[in-house]
Amino acid sequence: MERSNLIKDISIVRQSSVKISLEFCKVHGIKPSLKELLRLTDVFSEDALLSPDQEFKDTVNKVDEWVKDRS
Repeated sequence: MERSNLIKDISIVRQSSVKISLEFCKVHGIKPSLKELLRLTDVFSEDALLSPDQEFKDTVNKVDEWVKDRS
């Protein structure tokens, strides 16, 4: 895959992940800070781009705890 195509694909994933993150927060009644929104976007982007490993699973568990604390 060419570098320009890869950059374009990552950009599309990031844009979609921002939308997913905003909807996720809305559904759970959370008003995230910008930092929280960007971190959640990173999690959704990583899920779309990479194969899950133990570190990612731990991150998802931390997101679950964050949702419980914020809801």
